[in-house]
Amino acid sequence: MRMKKRTESYLDLPETVLLELVKQSDQSAFRELYNRYSGKLYGNIKRMTKYSEIADDILQVVFIKIWENRLIIDTDRSFKSFIFQIAQNAVFDNFRREARQHTLNAVTSRRREEREKSESPTEKWLREKEDKAILESAVDQLPPRRREIYQLCKLEGLSYDQVSDMLGVSTSTINDHIVKATKTVKEYLVETRYYTLLLFFLIF
Repeated sequence: MRMKKRTESYLDLPETVLLELVKQSDQSAFRELYNRYSGKLYGNIKRMTKYSEIADDILQVVFIKIWENRLIIDTDRSFKSFIFQIAQNAVFDNFRREARQHTLNAVTSRRREEREKSESPTEKWLREKEDKAILESAVDQLPPRRREIYQLCKLEGLSYDQVSDMLGVSTSTINDHIVKATKTVKEYLVETRYYTLLLFFLIF
């Protein structure tokens, strides 16, 4: 998440005042709040996850949640405890997703190996062609900008920072597009009843 340069008039404001301004949708106050907490929060998240890119993603999620729920921020409660609790919950959610993904990957790999042993070269070529066609059809359902970002990040393997520099948009915007795009693709697969685990492995 990239934030603009700090506004001097907000530098010395007490935290409770900043929070009240954030509740009024003051983006400069939110930017100052981000600058005060993002460094320590990022370090804490990275210590738990071990990977900088995962820490970047979770940091974005945390501040997006703060902004989306700004109207219900309790200024009488310790904001530091509040935001670190949100970060911890986000890290645990990530661990659970990774555990599910690890299990899915193991099942997918095993089934793929079993299938590849039993199918002929022609059958394998037809299956891979069908998988690719279904995935392309799912991605084609996305709006143009979202489709472009999804293809760059998920299909071409570029990082959020690389795509951010390439397209001139923030990494938080990219993350939002990826989350919504993945949801759309999953829904398309459910609607078309295409449940092949290999395809789920490719898009999750």
